[in-house]
Amino acid sequence: MKRNSKLLLLILFGFLISFTSCIDEDLDDLFGDPVEKFLGTWQCEEEGSISGGGWNYQVVITRNPANSAEILIQNFNLQGNSERARALVTGNTMTIPRQLICDDTIEIQGSGTYSNGQINFNYSTNDGATLENFTGRFYKP
Repeated sequence: MKRNSKLLLLILFGFLISFTSCIDEDLDDLFGDPVEKFLGTWQCEEEGSISGGGWNYQVVITRNPANSAEILIQNFNLQGNSERARALVTGNTMTIPRQLICDDTIEIQGSGTYSNGQINFNYSTNDGATLENFTGRFYKP
């Protein structure tokens, strides 16, 4: 009986140490900065509901100096390096609030999610004549 219980304990111990901890890399450290993973130079691939696919260009994401929970996306919607869209970061999500870009001629809004080293997003543009929906991703080559 004693031998069987020792064998059972040995098997149980072996079983327990065979488990490994799986940590989701996309989860923020409890005390980490959720904005950090969004920062940097990204390649953008997107497709518009009217303009079609094949859009591929570069964006640069920086922290908004006026709000540490926001990012600024330079060259958003391929509108040039002087154009920046604001997005609020919460965890792995960025929310692009309704705002005007391109000398206040284009209204944008949308959202995106960081996962597996890329940001998948959806947003809409409205220039007063045309409403277009976009889907795409930011990735680092």
